[in-house]
Amino acid sequence: MSLAREINDKLDQIIALKQELSAMESEVPKDALLTNHQTGDQMSIDDAIDIAYSVINKVKTELGEITNNGQNVKDIFTNKYYINDMMEDKRVSELEMYSKLNQSKPNDISSN
Repeated sequence: MSLAREINDKLDQIIALKQELSAMESEVPKDALLTNHQTGDQMSIDDAIDIAYSVINKVKTELGEITNNGQNVKDIFTNKYYINDMMEDKRVSELEMYSKLNQSKPNDISSN
């Protein structure tokens, strides 16, 4: 995997985690108790938010390790000789289409 793709994957993970965190903060009441599906333990919404931020920070740390804290990626995305990566564009568009299709509501068969 190329360095640019690894960086993009980590950035995509951070974006996805922040989107899930934002959705959780807006949809779940502050006094709700959440159940961890892996352990079965219950936690408050604040505990879940803290865990989400720790996961985001872990991904940021991994990103820092990949990029040597930005030292070995100078101009990797601003290179004027950079040629658009068609495979990356295809991968991103397939992910977007997949998420749109899976998040849309099913058709109401009775209205057909």
